[in-house]
Amino acid sequence: MNELRVDREKCTKCGTCLRICPAGIIKFGDDGFPEMSEKHSGRCIQCAQCVLFCPAYADTLSFMDQGKIVRSEDIVMPTAEQAENLLKTRRSIRKFKDERIPRELFARIFETVRQAPTAVNYQPVRWVVSDDPEKTKEITNLILCWFREEIFKNPTDPGALLGAAMIAKAKAGEDALLRGAPHVAVAVVPKEHRWPEDGAIALTYLELAAHGLGIGCCWGGYLTIAIRSFAPLREYLGIGDDEHICGAQMMGWPQLRPLRQYPPRREANIHWL
Repeated sequence: MNELRVDREKCTKCGTCLRICPAGIIKFGDDGFPEMSEKHSGRCIQCAQCVLFCPAYADTLSFMDQGKIVRSEDIVMPTAEQAENLLKTRRSIRKFKDERIPRELFARIFETVRQAPTAVNYQPVRWVVSDDPEKTKEITNLILCWFREEIFKNPTDPGALLGAAMIAKAKAGEDALLRGAPHVAVAVVPKEHRWPEDGAIALTYLELAAHGLGIGCCWGGYLTIAIRSFAPLREYLGIGDDEHICGAQMMGWPQLRPLRQYPPRREANIHWL
């Protein structure tokens, strides 16, 4: 149960918390101060909008650590142009240095990633991250095992032919699957969760947060398909049969950086109503 706590010395009874609550469960009490009844507290989705939007800093919620709440005036926001540049300069990195990302930087990235929006603030995303490059290499080996199995099942299938090419490249010393990335990050949600897109949103946050720190990412298409299809790989990663694999990113320090930005793209395809 969540409890709304209102500092009556600060509250101006402006009603902002009533208007901003998405569940509509905050009401004015008999004394004129906002309250959330015990009857309705179970419908609280813990979005904390009532706390964040309160102009008098009067509201708190029982589940929140007040010491970790940062006021808006204490945050340096990027300009619109700076935010646009961060988004526009994101590139898929396929050449990585043989250098690990420190655990402290991973912690910083995921501190941002956990703020990604999720349906009804359910926050269902669980992460599997290879912190050790040797374990990442084992993931590559398991993907190759999956390809060999697919080739054995149906050698003329287009996917099997692609797998044969990947195996040949691996024998020649080229990692065309994970591109030599020292790390991978896999996002999963419970299969019962009705909005698996939450995982894709979180993966996008991951890529952009990493980009801001100079770390490169690339969406792991082969990796994602292999995890969904090959039980031994899921077992190695500790992913249960009751979990949906949303996607994956390869991660590491880029070997190369672009000297020019903003590649040509198609115009936005918009149907205005």
